[in-house]
Amino acid sequence: MSKEKERNRTIHLIRILIGDVIAARERLNLADTQTARRDVVRASLAAIEGEIWLAREHVREALRDFDELSPLADFALSEQTYVVTENGKLLAQARSVPLPTAVRLIVVQTQIICPELAVDFTGTGWSNFRRAVSIRNRITHPRPENDLDVSDEELHAVASGLSWLAATVEYIMTNTNLALVETKAFIDQLLAGDPDAIEAYQAALEQKQ
Repeated sequence: MSKEKERNRTIHLIRILIGDVIAARERLNLADTQTARRDVVRASLAAIEGEIWLAREHVREALRDFDELSPLADFALSEQTYVVTENGKLLAQARSVPLPTAVRLIVVQTQIICPELAVDFTGTGWSNFRRAVSIRNRITHPRPENDLDVSDEELHAVASGLSWLAATVEYIMTNTNLALVETKAFIDQLLAGDPDAIEAYQAALEQKQ
C-alpha cells in the first residue's frame, strides 16, 4: 500500500473515532446517565489511542526519511519486540506501551529531528490526559472496590486530555513536516551548488566527527 493510501486510511479512521466522541456526547446531552458518561469516556480514549497511533507512525516514517530511525526506536514505535526460540528462530511479539509512555516516546524521538520541539508535561493538559487514561482503565477493568460512576469533573478531565493530545499531535506532525520540507530545500540547494548550503553542510560534517 502506498504512503498516500495509508495516510488517507488513517485520516478516515481518526474521523470515525472523533465522530464517535461527538455522537457519545450528543447522547449524553439527551440523557445524562452513568451509562452515557462511560460511553463518552470509552469513545474519547479510543480517539486518543487513534491519535497516538497516527503520531507514532508519522514520526517513525519521518525518522526513516531522515535516516535517523534506530532499530530500537523502530521496535518501540511499532510496539514490537522479539524472542529467540530454542531452535534459533526469531519470533516477533506485540508489546503494548502505556499511553502516557507512548506520548513521551514520540516526543523524544521527534526531538532527534526537531530539537526545538517543546511539549509541556507540567500543565493541566498533560495531567488531565493521564487522568483520562486512569478513568478509562478504572471503568474498563471494574473491581468491587472501584466506583464505576463518572463525575462532572472527570468528564471535563477526559475532554481536556483529548484536546491536549490532539493539539500536541498536530504540533508534532507540523514540525516534522516542516523539517522534511526544509531538508528537501537544503538538498536542492546543495545539488545546485549553493555556496552557503555547501559551507553549512561541511560544518555539520565536522561537528559529527
